[in-house]
Amino acid sequence: MATSPRQHSPLSLPPQGDIHLLLVRLSSITGVDQAPTILSPDELARANRLLCHEARERFIAGRLFLRRSLGRCLGLNPAGILLVVNEWGKPRLGGEQAASGLCFNLAHTDDWAILALSQGCEVGVDIELVREELEFGPMARRFFSACEREQLFGLAQEQQLSAFYCCWTRKEAYLKGVGCGLSLPTDSFDVSLLPGHAPRLMEQRRDPAEIDRWSLADIPLPPGLCGALAVKGSIGAVRFID
Repeated sequence: MATSPRQHSPLSLPPQGDIHLLLVRLSSITGVDQAPTILSPDELARANRLLCHEARERFIAGRLFLRRSLGRCLGLNPAGILLVVNEWGKPRLGGEQAASGLCFNLAHTDDWAILALSQGCEVGVDIELVREELEFGPMARRFFSACEREQLFGLAQEQQLSAFYCCWTRKEAYLKGVGCGLSLPTDSFDVSLLPGHAPRLMEQRRDPAEIDRWSLADIPLPPGLCGALAVKGSIGAVRFID
């Protein structure tokens, strides 16, 4: 039996400088059977290339969540949302829809997904499920800068896991906001990670002026999750919406 997606009220575009966040469990997305009539051929092809059933279902649910949310903002049918990508794969609105100024970024981890919406400014978001057993040392040595590694491993052992996730999500959010993928090496810029220090892009060695262009913020999330936001410009109000 076909299921109907849960109905939501329209969304207004965020005021300039403000960020709207939508947090959802992918398993709660309804109307997944409607995906063939809503997702683009490219999205369906990407889903079909995923061999893991769970990963495929989560990808489809995430794309439905994205299209329905953008449709609510623009007053359009989700199937009518035109998504294009830049040369590194970052999606954005295309055609006449781009004139709305609506910018967005989607992140997911396990069964959670979060969508960040802004108007007229690039945005990046990351969310991670905190795994207490994670052996983060090799990941930090591979992806963090020398300064970040020194600060991380200089902390007390009981502080390192939290600092690792703060650093990881802030770096990911910035990379996703810039939208250049790993063409920007992760060790070519530093973010703050020490406890009690505000989220901030500390240094960008390829383009030092970037530290004045981008703002970072942590996202308050349910226990067990860690998330961060990057915005090109100043961050105004950050608000969760249904």
